[in-house]
Amino acid sequence: MAILLVAFPLFSQYAIISETKIVFASYRDGNHEIYVMNADGSNQTNLTSDPANDEYPSWSPDGKRIAYCSMKKLNTDVYIINADGSNQTRLTDNPAFDAYPSWSPDGKKIAFSSMRDGNMNVYIMNTDGSNQTMLTNDPAHDVMPQWSPDGKKIAFQTTRHGKEEIYVMNSDGTNETRLTNNPAVDLCLSWSPDGKKIAFASKRDDDPNSEIFYGDSEIYVMNADGSNQTRLTNDPSFDMAPSWSPDGKKIAFYSLRNDVSPEKDESQWWYEMNAEIYVMNADGSEQKNITNNPAYDGYPFWSPLLLDVE
Repeated sequence: MAILLVAFPLFSQYAIISETKIVFASYRDGNHEIYVMNADGSNQTNLTSDPANDEYPSWSPDGKRIAYCSMKKLNTDVYIINADGSNQTRLTDNPAFDAYPSWSPDGKKIAFSSMRDGNMNVYIMNTDGSNQTMLTNDPAHDVMPQWSPDGKKIAFQTTRHGKEEIYVMNSDGTNETRLTNNPAVDLCLSWSPDGKKIAFASKRDDDPNSEIFYGDSEIYVMNADGSNQTRLTNDPSFDMAPSWSPDGKKIAFYSLRNDVSPEKDESQWWYEMNAEIYVMNADGSEQKNITNNPAYDGYPFWSPLLLDVE
């Protein structure tokens, strides 16, 4: 009993606060910047404040750094910054297009896509930018790689069959396997934290004769082997780029549903549209706009669980 009496006040002095944040790209400053916000949409903060275009952010597994791509002097490369926006560091330095970074679960590698061989292929590198190694070698475009939570696989989207489909491979580039097989576009994937499911965006519910890219796109989820593909959103607008919360209970995505129907004005660039970031339950229920800004906000990426002791 004496031990309990001594221990109790010690624990009562501290509180372990857990939270998550969402990083995203925004055009609200007249160019693309990397922003971060709390998971409820509060405290939206510009991290990059850079005249260049900064896009496609990805949290490190420890929550301390963010990888993203930046276009400086008409060349796009992969960078990292601390989670507070400090210490911007360039990782790739190639005249070709390098983008779409994704951290390995152990924080030691970053997968990305590069056009340095004439078309987009998936590469990996150390987190200091060294040892850049090509994993895929196909005349199609292989982009947006995402590491599985156990580090054993990398999923990506590819144009090997005309329109985008989702593939998965071992993390060394072997055993490339097709997961989706649909005449429509399937793209922008995200692994669930337990590695059992993959969320993605699909235009399979759009008019097959439509030439408008920003038509009906929905968020789907499937098992990690490609089975049981199930629609989560059901809105005639453009829903894209899902990202799971670290507890697997929520999915963030961006949507054009607050904008004028894209069928009325296809001449707009995507960054001129009012894309908003939404959060929903993992079953598709309770979809909520959390950015509420008239500019483009897109490509959300949920942080790992962040712990603070107070």
